Amino acid sequence: MLYIFLILVIGLVVAFLINKIFPRAQFRGYDVFPFFFIAACNLITIHMKEPSFLPYGFLIYFILVIIVSLHDAIRNKNISLGKTIRKLWDYLAACSFCWYVGLLIMMFLLN
Repeated sequence: MLYIFLILVIGLVVAFLINKIFPRAQFRGYDVFPFFFIAACNLITIHMKEPSFLPYGFLIYFILVIIVSLHDAIRNKNISLGKTIRKLWDYLAACSFCWYVGLLIMMFLLN
């Protein structure tokens, strides 16, 4: 159970180091958070001895990607790939954070 929280502390340290090493980069330190949140979500489902929800979460995220891409393609005739990927990566960061918080609540309520 310690690893569930320790992996996020490691993620915060990595994000801090990225911001210090690359202060003027186009990416930000919190861009690495989805990797750590997804790993922590997997650890929570293993700890609860429940089936992993990650394939369904990624299916929902994939549907969101299609919706956002179509919306941008219809709205902007000239699609900027960099901006679209940035928007999708920000959605992944937000979704993985929500998955993590939801699983934490479930873990504490069901134990």
